[in-house]
Amino acid sequence: MLDPNEYILMNDLYLPKEDGKTTQIDHVLIGPQGIYVIETKNYKGWITGSEHKQTWTQTNYKRKDKFYNPIWQNSGHIKALQAAIGDSLYDVPVHSIIVFGRQAELKFTQTFKNATVINSPQLLSHIKSVESLNTYTLPYFKRQKLNHILSRYIPKDRKAQKRQSKLHVENLKNDKSTRDHKISKNICPRCGSHLVIRKGKNGKFKGCSSFPKCRFTA
Repeated sequence: MLDPNEYILMNDLYLPKEDGKTTQIDHVLIGPQGIYVIETKNYKGWITGSEHKQTWTQTNYKRKDKFYNPIWQNSGHIKALQAAIGDSLYDVPVHSIIVFGRQAELKFTQTFKNATVINSPQLLSHIKSVESLNTYTLPYFKRQKLNHILSRYIPKDRKAQKRQSKLHVENLKNDKSTRDHKISKNICPRCGSHLVIRKGKNGKFKGCSSFPKCRFTA
C-alpha cells in the first residue's frame, strides 16, 4: 500500500480544454515523485497497438474492435492538467500510466517512450519502482497546493457528477463526428495537413502528408 501521508489520490476530474470543452481524467495520484495521470481501460482479450498509431485493437476470438490510442488520450489529459496547475508548478514531473484490467493480454511489439502501459496488478509495483529509482522529491507543501488546485475539478455531488459526465460524453461524440468528417475530406484531424494513401504490411491506409512531424494514420 502507498503511504496516505505521502500520496493523494483523486478520482474523476473534469478539466477544461482550450476549446472550452472538458476532458475527464480517471485518476490523478500526487506523490513525492510528481503527478501520476492514470487512464484505465476495462477491455478483455488481446490488446495490440503502437505509440504512434491513432487506434489500437482489442481482439476477442475472431472479433476485432478499434479504440482510440490511450497514450494520445492521456497526453490530452496531461496538457489540460498542466494548464490547470499553472506556471508556478509547471516543472512538476508528470507520469503517464495506462492501466488495463486483469483480463487483457498486452501484445505489444514495441516499447513506449511517453507512457507506461501495464495490467492493473502491476500498478502498485510500478509506482514503487519510480519511487525507488527517482531522486527527485516534490515538497510536501507543493503536493498540498496541487491538491487544493485540482480538487475544484471534482464534481461536489452525484448530481453534479452525472450532469458533467453527460456533457463530457456529448463532447466526445461531437469530437468524433468532427474527426471522421475531416478524415473523409482527406484532412488530418491532428495538424490540418492533407491525408495521402500509403501502403503498409497490412495493406493501404491514410497517413498524414507531414510525416514524420505528424504521425496520424487512419
